[in-house]
Amino acid sequence: MKRLLVILMVLSALVSCQRDKYFSFESHDPSGNADAWAEKTRVESEETRSVMLLYSAGFNSLTEYLWRNIQELEEGFVPERKTRADHILLVYSKLTAIGSNGKPVLDYNTPTKSALFRMYKQNGEVVRDTIRIWGEDVNASDPQTLNEVCQTVYSAFPAKSYGMVFTSHASGWLPSGYYNDPSVFEKGNATIWKRSSASGRNQTSFPVIDGSGPAVKSLGQDNIPPNSFEMELDAFAAAIPFHMDYLLIDACLSGCVEVAYQLRGKADLVGFSQAEVLAQGFDYKALTTSLLKATPDPVQVCKDYFQFYDTYLDREPGASSQNRSATISVIDTREMEPLAAICKTLFEKYRTKLKTMSGSNVQGYFRYDRHFFYDLKDILVKAGITEEEKTALQNALDHCVVYKAATDYFITIKINTACGLSMYLPAKGSEFLDEFYLNHMAWNGATLLVK
Repeated sequence: MKRLLVILMVLSALVSCQRDKYFSFESHDPSGNADAWAEKTRVESEETRSVMLLYSAGFNSLTEYLWRNIQELEEGFVPERKTRADHILLVYSKLTAIGSNGKPVLDYNTPTKSALFRMYKQNGEVVRDTIRIWGEDVNASDPQTLNEVCQTVYSAFPAKSYGMVFTSHASGWLPSGYYNDPSVFEKGNATIWKRSSASGRNQTSFPVIDGSGPAVKSLGQDNIPPNSFEMELDAFAAAIPFHMDYLLIDACLSGCVEVAYQLRGKADLVGFSQAEVLAQGFDYKALTTSLLKATPDPVQVCKDYFQFYDTYLDREPGASSQNRSATISVIDTREMEPLAAICKTLFEKYRTKLKTMSGSNVQGYFRYDRHFFYDLKDILVKAGITEEEKTALQNALDHCVVYKAATDYFITIKINTACGLSMYLPAKGSEFLDEFYLNHMAWNGATLLVK
């Protein structure tokens, strides 16, 4: 029986080894049963390979960019498929329909299928081998979908190391849909967010988000006509069913202490941007070289990311200076408790200031007055912490911030200081956001920023 199973698996692989160039997914197993891939024995001493999953939720305005990212993966290191020790490169992708020219058609009214496929080299050619297909009604920004993809990966590909690169739109810790239109959530005028005059919360107008400057990943959405969906932070974290060595988030405004703390126990190292992310995203040609090896190096991926944008004008001297825009950090989530402890003390001591400060002189990472992302350390410095408290805070940050870097500007945002983490500033929030924060953020449970 064992020999027969091996023969069947080999035949299955041979049938499916075709270049799925245009994302016209055809499963090697009509039942969609990923068990045909599985090597069920998990003997720790024999597990030397690493698994990298690219989760690409691109049924939105980023579809062309995310499609291009997958093409760029092919131009970098793609592992062979010869032995059980070979590293595993997997892609879950949901894009708009692919046209006859092999590129996405920007049609957001026609639902599309999504699929998980393995990418590997065979006889010098890159193969995209479909493992599982999801129907047109399946939303890539649904926590259940993320969970199913991850469960499939874990079941089918035993390994020593697992990691994920997540790319799509995003809006940090905010409630689903809030960043795009706060007025839907806040009581008051449809175009003006009327915040209470209490606690220094003045009336603020939110301008329409226009298309000026370089394209960015900014909202966090997947479309199934006629609806748009987003995945909130606590649901995202809960959907990850097993421990990962790293999680790199190639999406805007994710570099929050709220995100990092929520992902404790899910991923040891988390890499992300405090500000937005230019739509080109990570350097996908170089990415797998750092991640698909016995000891993956997600820090190098983030260093490559910063280097790519910091030197952008050297490569493209005619480009807009706004293309030299990047903020990035890597957080060791296992080392965040000292930060939570000192912040809890400081939040209580300086609570009145945190509720009333104007925020105008605090380092922000936002545009269009979406003022929900300020530098964590700068918030407390401007709240008036003592030199001794600054030292204690910096020591705690040094424990968990493995790497951080920022260009002088992110598009129009002057970056004067960057500690590696952004955070909510209650003085610039609202009663609605306070309530959401209180009920959804693990960081708030640990520090009581909002009571």
